Amino acid sequence: MTASAWLRAAWLVAGAIIVLAVGTGVVMGDGKRVTGTKHDVASPGTAVCVYCHVPQDPEGDLLWADGPQTADSPLKGLKSLCFSCHDGTVAGSNDTFVFDPARPDHPIAPGERGQDCDRCHDAHFSGYGDFIKLPGGANFCRDCHPRAGPADHPVDIDAAAAGVTPVDHQWNPLKGDFTGTRLWDTAGAATGGQVKCLSCHSPHGGQPGTKMNTVAVSPTNPSQLAICQACHQRQGGD
Repeated sequence: MTASAWLRAAWLVAGAIIVLAVGTGVVMGDGKRVTGTKHDVASPGTAVCVYCHVPQDPEGDLLWADGPQTADSPLKGLKSLCFSCHDGTVAGSNDTFVFDPARPDHPIAPGERGQDCDRCHDAHFSGYGDFIKLPGGANFCRDCHPRAGPADHPVDIDAAAAGVTPVDHQWNPLKGDFTGTRLWDTAGAATGGQVKCLSCHSPHGGQPGTKMNTVAVSPTNPSQLAICQACHQRQGGD
């Protein structure tokens, strides 16, 4: 084979590898590994990947071990794969609230890549905690909603410095507490005194009838809204 033929063959092989990597959503060398994360549930001597993927005769996209759901099922695509553990039976009862149908979750498009659970999470990456794909701490909502805050309720406000302490500042669904207005530190990673996106909203486990709010918002008079009263403790139209 001539040198030019070898070069053409090398380019063809490289191109095929790139197509395979891009086509499957895998970026070679990106350093994303399940090993050592909470998704590493393999038994000793068992490959980590086989709990979610199978190299032969796959039932779903991306070599998923789970088969596709029926067309009318809300658990299609990636969501069905996540739900197979996060239904309170495998991942533990502490994660049941993630798929509690009585409480609003962030909107998704089941089965649509990049718009399902993988809209916010990457099962192979835990750099930002809870397998969140993007940074931002308790303001990570603004990674996709950049206009949120200044046009609505401001964030990164030091409520503690102003002497404001929410009446209910816990919000811990892991302990069955689904209501509360949390204040965060500057990084949005721990308890502090600042108002962040997650002070009033939760991607999972919000109050029924709200846009993922952590406190009820039913009254029509803003001065009577419980979510406002949590910090702005006023009466009537004061």
